[in-house]
Amino acid sequence: MNTKSFSVLAFFGFFFVLLSCKNEKNKNPLVPDTIEIPENMEATDDVEDLQKTYEELLKTGAIDAEQFERYMENIQKMKNGSGESDSDFRKNQLNKYTQKIQEKNSQKSEAQLEAEEKTAKLRKLLGTTDNSFIEENITRYSIWGNREKKETLQQIYDATKEEANTIIANYFEISQKELDLLRPLPAKQKIKTETEARTITKQLLPQPIENYLKSGQASSKFKAMMTSRRNDMLIFSGDVIKASEAARKDFYKKNPGWFGEGAATGNTYRDSRDKFIYLPLGDLSFADRLVKHDLGDPAGSNSNGALGIPDMDEKDFPDGDPKICNIGINGQVTLEFTNNAIADVNGPDLYIFEMGAIEPTNLEISKDGKVWINVGQIKGGTAMVDIAEFTKKGETFTYVRLTDLDTPSQLPGADVDAVAAIGGAIRLNLDSSVLFDTGKFQLKESASNELKKLVAAIEEFPKGHIIIEGHTDNVGNPLSNKTLSENRAKEVSNFLKSQLSNSYNFEVKGFGENQPIAPNDTPKNKQKNRRVEILVVPSK
Repeated sequence: MNTKSFSVLAFFGFFFVLLSCKNEKNKNPLVPDTIEIPENMEATDDVEDLQKTYEELLKTGAIDAEQFERYMENIQKMKNGSGESDSDFRKNQLNKYTQKIQEKNSQKSEAQLEAEEKTAKLRKLLGTTDNSFIEENITRYSIWGNREKKETLQQIYDATKEEANTIIANYFEISQKELDLLRPLPAKQKIKTETEARTITKQLLPQPIENYLKSGQASSKFKAMMTSRRNDMLIFSGDVIKASEAARKDFYKKNPGWFGEGAATGNTYRDSRDKFIYLPLGDLSFADRLVKHDLGDPAGSNSNGALGIPDMDEKDFPDGDPKICNIGINGQVTLEFTNNAIADVNGPDLYIFEMGAIEPTNLEISKDGKVWINVGQIKGGTAMVDIAEFTKKGETFTYVRLTDLDTPSQLPGADVDAVAAIGGAIRLNLDSSVLFDTGKFQLKESASNELKKLVAAIEEFPKGHIIIEGHTDNVGNPLSNKTLSENRAKEVSNFLKSQLSNSYNFEVKGFGENQPIAPNDTPKNKQKNRRVEILVVPSK
């Protein structure tokens, strides 16, 4: 065997080991940041095999899209025998492999179909719709007892529902009553927030199970199982609380005196890479309205998956998932923060909760959804964005736009679960008809009750910058509408000043008909546009 052939075989041997490790369930092999191509490999048919290997590595997630593109560059150097890479050739290769990956992912293997069929039957027999404690303990790989598990599973698949219950109870060595208590118990899931973790510490096991354990009727096996479960939940929740407290401490170290310091406010969220992000405004921090989704080609999907809190479970989703917005290759999604806004704090200001590898994505922000500020790319190991160099003090932004940068992966484009404003501002909206008579700017007598409700919401923040914006529909003269909207904003500002302490400063803006939130094509939509918006930006 010559030296070249040996190098090729050794190279592929390494990758096949890597692939087999990657495909083992619940394993996380360490993949080197760079994998060098042997220098003595020449441009031969072996290069085509290399390309196929990289395709498989990308498909399984053993390498990410950035590494894949770098390897394509190296292969091109091998093809032309120089240090120059042909970007057109590489782009064609990426497009070709993206298509191949999608085709392969759309074709489920017989093993996958069989596994899905068995899982569906098991859940039907158990009377569950999702992964449960029972399913997890019977199907999960462990160091010991796997042969017994396989035999038990095979018996269950061939059994009636009544027979299956007996088989499972015998396997766990518990009674039918105890099996019924276990049936609704979920599998151990990754705890996603600090609030969830603290709730778990107060109730480690469901109350019916706690009551049964106290009754003195529980079998020794059932007690042991629940003791283990209780200990697991205590450890898991404790780890999340510890990490959450560290994230909170880091935020207030950068922003001393900011809203919520020293109080049990806000929440900390865990992303798919086990990073913890503290948000002082909690669930109010997230973009919550889809403005537009250009699906790209190949097309993205599940546009609304990017809205609200991050809610994706820790699981594979090769065919997509409604909880995740898949932007699409060169796709673009525009989101709005309707009850909050993006504001600059010390450190990062936006966090993109993306599933899996962070794929190169361009990010822009806007006040009105028309004029955009490009704040750069999200890529590599971070999903945080600092907008400080693009903003003035006290400025807020309502819209964010994400554009995929032509990245091949199992699903086309970045997979976005949520977009959060880290510091953020609270947005409060009022229908002008509640506050003013048509064409007037003086407050109605009944308006004070509505505005006092806003006072209570504003006082949640001990101090801050309050921006009051007036808006109208497009009926009448544009200049008159602008004047009317500004006068209405001043009236609201004067009322709030009379009700609040002097720890707030005020800013008044009148936009007239220039920032509609709906087309001015129906009476209902015109009413939506006649409004007063109040932004409360917490301050130190």
